[in-house]
Amino acid sequence: MNFLALVPIAFPMALAVGMHFVEFKNESYKRAYLLGGVFLNFIFAMMVIFVANPEMHIFKINDFMEIYFKVDGMSKLFITMTSILWIFTTAYSFDYMHHEGKEQKFFTYFLVTYGVIVGISLAGNIFTFYIFYEFLTLSTFPLVIHTGTKEALASGKKYLIYSFSGATLVLLGMILLFSVTGTLDFVPGGILEGVAINNRVTAAYVILFLGFSVKAAMVPFHSWLPAAMVAPTPVSSLLHAVAVVKSGIFALIRITFYLFGAEAVNAMHVRGYLSILVALTILMGSFVALHQENLKKRLAYSTISQLGYIMLGILLLNEDGLTGALLHLINHAVIKITLFFCVGIIMLRTGYKTIGEIRGIGKKMPITMGCFSIASISLIGIPPTNGFVSKWFLAMGGLQENRAIFVVILLVSAILTAAYLMPIVITAFFPGEMGKELENSEPPLMMLIPVVVLTGITVAFGLFPNFILHFIQGISRSLIG
Repeated sequence: MNFLALVPIAFPMALAVGMHFVEFKNESYKRAYLLGGVFLNFIFAMMVIFVANPEMHIFKINDFMEIYFKVDGMSKLFITMTSILWIFTTAYSFDYMHHEGKEQKFFTYFLVTYGVIVGISLAGNIFTFYIFYEFLTLSTFPLVIHTGTKEALASGKKYLIYSFSGATLVLLGMILLFSVTGTLDFVPGGILEGVAINNRVTAAYVILFLGFSVKAAMVPFHSWLPAAMVAPTPVSSLLHAVAVVKSGIFALIRITFYLFGAEAVNAMHVRGYLSILVALTILMGSFVALHQENLKKRLAYSTISQLGYIMLGILLLNEDGLTGALLHLINHAVIKITLFFCVGIIMLRTGYKTIGEIRGIGKKMPITMGCFSIASISLIGIPPTNGFVSKWFLAMGGLQENRAIFVVILLVSAILTAAYLMPIVITAFFPGEMGKELENSEPPLMMLIPVVVLTGITVAFGLFPNFILHFIQGISRSLIG
């Protein structure tokens, strides 16, 4: 049964090969191939993580270089999130990319990236994680430069420079850690039992944290993310909600709680310094978002701020803080992909890209802008939405550590979030006329249904959080001894 671990990794890549070479008779065949394939891989992934539960050693050169897969609570959480959101993104992308062009190229790399993300999720050690993490850069780079414009190529170059610089730091941190422990396997509670916390161990953690925080868009390593907004909206959604930045966050959780352990990280006395960068990430992302007229860039800086929330929960090193971080990992993904989908609909149907252009658009797109409004309320953290639940646990985690300043930062950021999102909602529904008349302004159902369903999930997870809360709290308890 162990070979099943490879199926949800390899199957999307096989679909990508087919996408590249097969000529479909019509659009319906292509859509059935893509949506059916992604859904089938979701079934494969669920069978692997909840039924087969494999542990698989692929090959081993030495104790450092070993490809190893296994399933644990974090694997289940991350794969379930990404697989479900990948289905929604696939459905949404059909009409959008038909208008955007170069569909074959987009869906080829889109499918490869899905397989890579599953590989990241199932990695049983940091070496395997690192290999797929590098593949993630290579598979998403063509998506970032998809339009082929000079601006897109410049953004892609910046993306590569930042990503490979972060990867270099990660490799250095891995070598330092291995020199002390002799293993790089992910173990709940860490692999430092019996190891003295010295300067080398501390340096390894800091270097790994900084290296992985590049893809997590932590200040000052964040500028690649807003630059990547020249990519098509489905790509932006993947970068912000599912793939790249969340893989960076996932990596920070892995190194903190599965390599070093909460007790060891606390003993290093570096949390204060890293927390300063995280606080700057939260506040700077919000402040800069306030000054962005471009809708996608405003959401990009919002992502930077919200990722800071999750990093803060990680560094609190207590059960409530980690629970809040894991909840926000999920909740932010659902919220942000909804917001990007709505902005993509506006751009596709009207060509409008800035806040000043969308006055009165709510009259012509009531469902789209209604969903945008609910998602905005959730990102602010207003009950009864899912954003409130995760931010509540983050605040409780801050108070548990007697760090009232963190709670203040969360409250200030919530006010700033309202300040940069609610003007979009008000402008959209404010009396006025759009610059041109549009018939049937709401998008095709294949684009609209994912937005509506995701908005429903946002509210449902706020009203009934126990559905996922108990599972996440179980993970937190197993990692915070």
